[in-house]
Amino acid sequence: MNQGEAPDARAPTRALSPRRVWMFGMGAGLLAALPHAVGAYALEPRDFGFKLALAMVPYSVWALLGPLILATFRRVTRDATPGVREVGPLIAIGSGFVLVHALLLALVRSGLEQWAARGVAFSEGLRALLLERGALGYFEYLLFLAAWAALNAARRARERELAESRLMARLAESRLQSLRAQLDPHFLFNTLNAVVGLVRQSRNPEAVEALVELGDLLRASLEGRGDHEVPLSEELELVRRYLGIERLRFGGRLESHLEPEPETLMARVPALVLQPLVENAIKHGTSRRASRGHVWVRTWRRGDRLVLEVRDDGPGLRAGGAGGTGIGVANTRARIQQLYGERYGLTLEDAPGGGVIARVELPFVVLNA
Repeated sequence: MNQGEAPDARAPTRALSPRRVWMFGMGAGLLAALPHAVGAYALEPRDFGFKLALAMVPYSVWALLGPLILATFRRVTRDATPGVREVGPLIAIGSGFVLVHALLLALVRSGLEQWAARGVAFSEGLRALLLERGALGYFEYLLFLAAWAALNAARRARERELAESRLMARLAESRLQSLRAQLDPHFLFNTLNAVVGLVRQSRNPEAVEALVELGDLLRASLEGRGDHEVPLSEELELVRRYLGIERLRFGGRLESHLEPEPETLMARVPALVLQPLVENAIKHGTSRRASRGHVWVRTWRRGDRLVLEVRDDGPGLRAGGAGGTGIGVANTRARIQQLYGERYGLTLEDAPGGGVIARVELPFVVLNA
């Protein structure tokens, strides 16, 4: 069903957590360290685990620093995608992180490589590490910054898309409510007009019966006022009551036929979709005939579509006997397009042998299926 609502009910995208950053860093470090470990093992085929651990150390230290770096990024950029003003400070801060990275790396490697036993001073080892990995470490920091900026931009884009989807859904809901609010007084006015016609003709018993039928009709209509879709069976019951009032008004000049296929009765349809079409058929069909007029309401399933058809035996479109631009018909067209999109809609055409056929095509979906 296309109701302008968000394609799905996704939750807002969560920001990267420190734990996820650490896991991502360790995974990326393992992939980067494997080639170095394999190369070292090829030169000296022993202690592969030690060689892998040694190759992993620089990346493990970055993974350890990851949450702190991430917190710094968020603080400087206020958790937004970095702009021109933020890039300069972030690049400058990178020098500090590279130095801290080298210091922590020196502490670990001094133990693993036994610098003291080999007569290597810590300051000398640290200096050698800065010369060896300083530029590479800075490049790794910039890669981390670029990856975070890209992920943050993607997250922001998804959040904007979700916000726009929700806004479109609210706008669609407001439009549907407006259309329904427009239709209700139109429906009430035309039904009361039929009762007034009976009173003016001094047909008081029929007028009383029509008022009772109108009360039931309004109760059924108002009970589902907040629903945009109802089972077809409920819509047909509303049409049956409306036709009952119109038969009192026209007497023997109106004969109606409700012919729904049983499998369509639980299909969902827009509320008050048939009544305006039946009203249109009576107004432009039966009311213009001197003899008895007929109105047929048929429903059936055609593949994945539900077809609703209202037919009269009046003068037809070419003879100017049917209107297609009144509130009821125009409103029905607008609501179908709003609910289901341009693939579905309402058409009016001349019927073979005279009269007009109003045909509605909707997606066939069973309510609560």
